[in-house]
Amino acid sequence: MFHEHIVASVCLSCFHNGSMTASHLPYTRNGLKFFTRRGGLTSLEVEEICNRAARKFANRLAKVSTMLPTPPERVDFMSSYAKHLRDIIKERVNHPLHYETPLKGFQIIVNAGNGSGGFFTWDVLDKLGADTFGSLHLNPDGMFPNHIPNPEDKTAMSLTRSAVLSNSADLGIVFDTDVDRSGVVDKYGNPINGDKLIALMSAIVLREHPGTTIVTDARTSMALTRFITERGGRHCLYRVGYRNVIDKGVQLDRDGVETHLMMETSGHGALKENHFLDDGAYMVVKIIIEMVRMKLEGSDEGIGSLIKDLEEPLESVELRMNVLSEPREAKAKAIEAIEEFRNYIEDGRLPGWELDFCGECWVSEGCLVDSNDAPAAVDAHMYRAKVSDEEHGQHGWVHIRQSIHNPNIAVNMQSTLQGGCKSMTRVLTDRRCGTSLHKPDPTSIRLGWVFDQFSSTGASSRENKDNPIGVR
Repeated sequence: MFHEHIVASVCLSCFHNGSMTASHLPYTRNGLKFFTRRGGLTSLEVEEICNRAARKFANRLAKVSTMLPTPPERVDFMSSYAKHLRDIIKERVNHPLHYETPLKGFQIIVNAGNGSGGFFTWDVLDKLGADTFGSLHLNPDGMFPNHIPNPEDKTAMSLTRSAVLSNSADLGIVFDTDVDRSGVVDKYGNPINGDKLIALMSAIVLREHPGTTIVTDARTSMALTRFITERGGRHCLYRVGYRNVIDKGVQLDRDGVETHLMMETSGHGALKENHFLDDGAYMVVKIIIEMVRMKLEGSDEGIGSLIKDLEEPLESVELRMNVLSEPREAKAKAIEAIEEFRNYIEDGRLPGWELDFCGECWVSEGCLVDSNDAPAAVDAHMYRAKVSDEEHGQHGWVHIRQSIHNPNIAVNMQSTLQGGCKSMTRVLTDRRCGTSLHKPDPTSIRLGWVFDQFSSTGASSRENKDNPIGVR
């Protein structure tokens, strides 16, 4: 819900503003988001603000007071924002029979997860004529009694799927707590999140802006890249972190590389037409417009038909490795292990493994390493390696990164081969152990042990992320 920041900047002459944001994390955690007229602040800029505030507070250079020099003014941003979304749907659908109620005849289920997204039901959909009967968990409750409000959450998607099917609805919508992320369920009950959501938005945006560049984080599948390029788009793989992805899109577009869509697999998505802001409600508005447009053109297939050609990886694994050290040393230990991963690949000690630099990139010599004339500062160390062999060619990839918020390392893998993820971990472990026996290196031994433990699990699904392995 970021329309408020645009209104504040334009109508109230505000140069800086911020919002208290809800979170899908435990109820004890909330946050602040900061904006200027050029958009949201980066994580490093926010870190600098926090450091300055902490120093001033510690030195008592700033007077701590609850008194404000100017009385606060109450402004109804939500009504303005909801009207803004309604107007976009009405104008772009331009229904030939009922302009004011373009969603008449559609049933749309909203699952707000007891976050702040319930407004979308009564202030947007209902007023446009949609039937929202069967919607779930619309009232805010920070204890989240039903499930975590998160489009990546299996329970959230499963409950929404059941509601769509039991009500024969046309679409299901899942919002996260503060509505900057979203996911959907099509009329047949198929969940659309992660790569599928990126593919759906890519299909819509590429129809409107042929040839545009689409920026995603580096955890997306090889199949998604093919999906985008087969439709005439360009796929830029970049660092994990939604601010990283959005900022890369802003930079590319500023440098003359037309970039209309930036999305992370978590459900964060930003569009150039929406001020490069990650806004889950705006993303859903685009999908709803496309759904109505298809119906008016005589198609009953539903929005899921737009991604029927998207292949899925045979195996996909995600896990977290805890860094077992003193908190103050965790970041350094994680970086040490991740750099060791890079060294093994660059030194050629893993045949068929190559650091993924985005291929023959149209952005200066590769996106993942950001080796252009104005590289962005690194907020977390991460690398992606593509894995190939003579028999199958490129059949998978491994992505390893340092967590920004927690003392752990995240590992993602995908493979188009049965047993491919386990095979990749075995190759990594065996090759590493073969060298480290001659030249013992504590960091490589730690890293190899972690992958050896992972290999022994033989698992091949994202569920592993809830079963962290320790690295000392």
